[in-house]
Amino acid sequence: MTAASKSLLIGVLLLVAVTATRDATGEDWPRFRGANGTGVSTSRGLPTEFGPEKNVAWKIEAGKGSSSPIISHGRLFFTSFDGDERTLHCLDAATGKLQWGRSVKKIRVEIASRPNGPATPTPASDGENVFVLYPDVGVLCYSALGQEKWRITLEPFHSMHGVASSLVTVDNLVIVVVDQLDGSYIAAFKSDSGALAWKTERVNGITGGFSTPAVYRPSSGPAQLVVSGPFEVVGYEVATGKRVWWINGITNAPISVPVIWHNRAFVCEPVGEPVPFAMLAPYDKDKDGKISMAEIKSDVTMSRLLERIDKGFGNHTGFVGAAEWDKAFGKFVNKGGLVAIELGGTGDATQTNIRWSYRKAVPYIPSALVYDDLVYVVKDGGILSAFEAASGKLVKQARLKSGGRRYDASPIAADGLIYLLNADGGMNVVKAGRDWKLLTMNELGEPCSATPAISDGRLYVRTAKSLFCFRKSS
Repeated sequence: MTAASKSLLIGVLLLVAVTATRDATGEDWPRFRGANGTGVSTSRGLPTEFGPEKNVAWKIEAGKGSSSPIISHGRLFFTSFDGDERTLHCLDAATGKLQWGRSVKKIRVEIASRPNGPATPTPASDGENVFVLYPDVGVLCYSALGQEKWRITLEPFHSMHGVASSLVTVDNLVIVVVDQLDGSYIAAFKSDSGALAWKTERVNGITGGFSTPAVYRPSSGPAQLVVSGPFEVVGYEVATGKRVWWINGITNAPISVPVIWHNRAFVCEPVGEPVPFAMLAPYDKDKDGKISMAEIKSDVTMSRLLERIDKGFGNHTGFVGAAEWDKAFGKFVNKGGLVAIELGGTGDATQTNIRWSYRKAVPYIPSALVYDDLVYVVKDGGILSAFEAASGKLVKQARLKSGGRRYDASPIAADGLIYLLNADGGMNVVKAGRDWKLLTMNELGEPCSATPAISDGRLYVRTAKSLFCFRKSS
């Protein structure tokens, strides 16, 4: 057999193996927080009790990073970083066996505030390929077999806390949202080639935005991207990037994903409060009541913030005083909350499309969960609230017994259960319903920032060090 014949045979065998895997597997979880970012799975038979030594189907070392795992056709993907290397890992989702890993080197330095980092954006798959964004490298496309198909380099970012929005695939496009302090945009790249399909400017925030889009398909008309960003929630036409509608004044610097329920979207972040200028006192070395760029240049994050305020709300003098600071952060005050938006229409829908809002005990990082016509949100400290999705009526609010100090991961649900993972590594399992009940609290023993995934009766949880697959014992 010639070398060419051997290569052809190997390729055919690999393709058969991939196809067989696809045919044998169940539900996909193809992007951050699963199908359209809802966090809801159709899986059944999930475990309620698990831990490092209980109901573990498999466990691997995950490396550094806070990207969430995704599952496509029986393969699990996640990213990590080590020094200058950024790596996409492909595992067999059922066994945890490594299928392949592909590493690239960073090409520049990008700032990030924890828990954000070089491997924060979650990959996305269209079923044929997997796409990954490394802020200090660019966007890359790999085949199911790990072949790099294309790579694009994005312009350096001008963010305060780093780029955290995850990729979305829709209608043969890969969507990138960059909400930063200057030059914000949303762009679509063709999934087969990486060629730019369209790019649309977005509003620049005071501290940026970090939300991942959702897709809305109206009963008539083209598909839309629903994007929560600084100062506005916008609907864009998927095919062209055209702004279709927008709602002002309900977001400031959102992180959570807009969650689509029928013809509504739910966005959430805490209601903005005044930010005191006095917090900058340690930077005021000459005690003149103003902060100059020279005084703050050693802190890149704060330096970028003050530059944004000086140029956007000040006098371009190279320093920021209390008046400029208050003018900027005054735009945050009384905006935010858990808000239900009616989707549809065109133009400015601020006065017509807000259906209800709730302004207390609303999380900053975790997204809302809509499950069986109830909206759930979990706030730092473990305060879990449930609302009627249609009316906004609060039906139950209580503190979980082992709430945890902070929540970075978004809640997910399946088979009548809600999984709530706190940053200390405690996973609350709640029986869903109007009178929801805490069933178990499972300690994983490691800090957690990534949102778990569910597929085919398995629960996948990434901690600071490990990736667990939990499955109910037979």
